Amino acid sequence: MTSRQAEQSANSALGALLTRMLPTCTVKTENTRVIADNPGLRPDILITGADRAPVVIEAEFMPAATAEQEAIDRLGLEVVDGRRPIEAAIALRYPEGLEFTDSLNDGLIGARLEYAVFYSDDTRFPESGWLQGTPADLADIARLVSVPQSAVNAAADALEKGIDRAAAILKTISERRPAITQTVAALLGMSDVPQTHRMACAIIANAMVFHDRVADIHGGIKPLRHVCGPDVANPQREIIAEWTRILAINYWPIFAVSRDIVEQIPTAEASQILRLLEYTAGDVAASGANVEHDLTGRIFQRLIADRKYLATFYTLPASAALLARLAVAKLQGIDWSDTDAIGRLRVGDFACGTGALLSAVYEQIAARHEREGGNPADLHRTMMEDVLYGCDVMPSAIHITSSTLSGAQPTVGYKESRLYNMPYGRQSDGTVAIGSLELLQSSSVMTLFNTNDPAMRTGSAGEETASRVIAEIPDESFDIVIMNPPFTRATNHGGAHANVVNPAFAAFNASKADMDDMGKRIKNLGKGSCYDGKAGLASAFTALAHRKLKPGGVLAFVLPIVSATGTSWGKFRQMLTEQYEELSIISIADASINNISFSADTGLGECLVIARKRKLNSTVDETTQFVSLTKRPVGFVQANELAKNINALT
Repeated sequence: MTSRQAEQSANSALGALLTRMLPTCTVKTENTRVIADNPGLRPDILITGADRAPVVIEAEFMPAATAEQEAIDRLGLEVVDGRRPIEAAIALRYPEGLEFTDSLNDGLIGARLEYAVFYSDDTRFPESGWLQGTPADLADIARLVSVPQSAVNAAADALEKGIDRAAAILKTISERRPAITQTVAALLGMSDVPQTHRMACAIIANAMVFHDRVADIHGGIKPLRHVCGPDVANPQREIIAEWTRILAINYWPIFAVSRDIVEQIPTAEASQILRLLEYTAGDVAASGANVEHDLTGRIFQRLIADRKYLATFYTLPASAALLARLAVAKLQGIDWSDTDAIGRLRVGDFACGTGALLSAVYEQIAARHEREGGNPADLHRTMMEDVLYGCDVMPSAIHITSSTLSGAQPTVGYKESRLYNMPYGRQSDGTVAIGSLELLQSSSVMTLFNTNDPAMRTGSAGEETASRVIAEIPDESFDIVIMNPPFTRATNHGGAHANVVNPAFAAFNASKADMDDMGKRIKNLGKGSCYDGKAGLASAFTALAHRKLKPGGVLAFVLPIVSATGTSWGKFRQMLTEQYEELSIISIADASINNISFSADTGLGECLVIARKRKLNSTVDETTQFVSLTKRPVGFVQANELAKNINALT
């Protein structure tokens, strides 16, 4: 009989496995002198990394009577490296019999570990019982809980406070010189209202936060404090000059509209706003969360003025993570260790809003690559330049999406991106355009302004110049189309839209003639597809996704729950039945009407729909998976576990 292995040996073997799966982290096992002010304390496994909160794993052989308490006791302690506090700790139970295995490494590779996560706010996940998974699943959990949540919250609060203070200055300008703020609003395709003032300041603040990231990557770019700090005589002049230098590198979606806004503000007020937001950017950086890629997205939902018409409700981060994990899991034949194979993927969101869904897919792809021993930083340039496509009718949305995606690896530069501001409403030639839905007729659309190649630009983002370029988005070329599209309908049934002729096209101060012509446009472009005017614009976006997906590609949508049963959605369901396989539909059966959606603030029942487009001559798989959640996921760890369990059912 094999002699009993020591727990320290099991911890070392597990640490070695985690080291291979978390190559950008440092994994230490059974080390002393790693906890500040307590050099004798020896965590079983300590995981640290740049821009991550440290994570401790306390592991024991069954029955593991003290693992939970030891994990709890580690919370709040600071690690020696950087004096960063431990915000999350994992209690782990090794499976029965592991202590008697000949090879701990072999025994752990496929082992069913049991674990629970404890947080510094005294919460536990799960609330009772234990999660089960492999060491790879444990690595995923460690990666997710290493986000420095306290720093993220502090940064979000600082950013919103600074934006509100800066917006108050714009409000004063609006009262005294309304032509100025009307021009700023026009740059954003929005009305001159308080929400727009906040959005304009959010875009400036966001660019300022990102400014120093670019300066760190590219020589010759002055840091932010040198262009708009308290000792700078004319911050407006300095920052316009510096952002012009950045635009010569690229980063158009982030800095073009930001520069244009700053140019429109009178010098005295611009100096006030820039100095205030420079201080805010400093608070964000000091929080330690200046690289958190969803930071701006988390406050973006509070700033969109036209949301009541465009219905572009913000996809909650945990919901986005759940949908992305389910979508990526349906991809077939991808070698996640191969950067070239990943670079050949194409992922699109044609109503990208905050970029939450594209960011979630990016995170999932990067996590799978890291689990296979790769460095996510090696993917960033090709992800930005080749893989990720985002379209929206709002310039502010393209700005935020670009920022959130760029922030995934803020120290890695890139030359271009596939993010497009699409034409919407009455155009200069008298025709009307309906945003990304123009792609229902072709593989290319003239964009509102170029956010890609600076060599093709001749004017600023707000000008109608030769800067307009063709956005090439070929049919049947995408591996994943993931969207939370507008739900509005062309018909008017009273309520919030009772005085609007056509709510689906009422944004951007559209006239009755504009709305009528846009309604005719979508009716014409949607012919022969699953679009139904009574179902609304969401059905048109599903038709667009179908057109752009390659055989074997994955459709992943947040849709109104009526899409699963409503008569007007019949053509959509028929399309899924005839041309898709491995269909999964996830809904929420919460008793509260406020918790039955995957988006923020909708008050509508929603479902996730994920399916793979059939290849020619593929074997028909008529299996449909229906999952009803008792409540929507509230965090990334819960979303990860839900996706793992749902995938295990297929």
